[in-house]
Amino acid sequence: MRSDDLRDLAGNPNFVSGIYNYCDRWCERCQFTSRCFLYATEQADPDLDDPEVRDVTNEKFWRKLQDIFRSTAEMITEWAEETGVDLNAVDVSEEMAEHERQAEAAEQSELSQRAQRYITSVTTWFRDEFNSEGNVHDDMRNEPRTDEEDITIQDAVAVIHWYQFFIAVKLIRALTGDGEVDGDLDEEDLSMDFFDIDETADEEDVDYDAVISRAAHMDSNGSAKVALVAMDRSIAAWRALQISLPEKSETIKPMLIELSGLRAAVEERFPRARDFIRPGLDEAFTEFVS
Repeated sequence: MRSDDLRDLAGNPNFVSGIYNYCDRWCERCQFTSRCFLYATEQADPDLDDPEVRDVTNEKFWRKLQDIFRSTAEMITEWAEETGVDLNAVDVSEEMAEHERQAEAAEQSELSQRAQRYITSVTTWFRDEFNSEGNVHDDMRNEPRTDEEDITIQDAVAVIHWYQFFIAVKLIRALTGDGEVDGDLDEEDLSMDFFDIDETADEEDVDYDAVISRAAHMDSNGSAKVALVAMDRSIAAWRALQISLPEKSETIKPMLIELSGLRAAVEERFPRARDFIRPGLDEAFTEFVS
């Protein structure tokens, strides 16, 4: 997509700003796609209909990625010129090195390691315990289903697989950006509104370091929250699978215990994550939520 087209699309007032930053990226099951800029850009790009473009092992994927980088670079250059920022004068090497150190520490953390072990556990369970053909047949039985059985085996499996790797990715992001913030976060800080800087204030009066620090801390809470949501849904899916496949109940039990323990540990590490208000997705009193 050309930078001009991208800029025009970004001007749509119906989009919820930043809604895609803290979603689960499951567009096919999302009710907010009409409000999402990222989804709109993907739909407007005909190249993405080609499965080879979505295949990381295919040359088309890397050519497409290069095109995206090029158009993004053009937009950044234009924005910098409009605001009088000299990109050549900005030295980010130290910041990038620090970010890499934080990312490495996050990947080696106990929470990250537990999430990685969960990935392996899921793969092992489905390899050793799940007969897809037989279970699909069981799922089509004509007997009445209880409320707990309302989710089908196929749905439960889809949920478990969708979030299998997602949880670890979001936890690493949460751990990478988390740092100390001066003062306590109040209720208003739990939304993204605190990023709005008073345009009438003098630039010298704005503590940009503090803004950046709080932004990183809030992003950590938002990333931790979507990881917790993914764990909630995964636990519910495992329970539904356990009910639908009673003969597998004992082998599923360790999965529930492992994931529930990880969830409790994340809630302890990020005690305010549940309170984070994700743009659009958690704003129950706005027009964006039915």
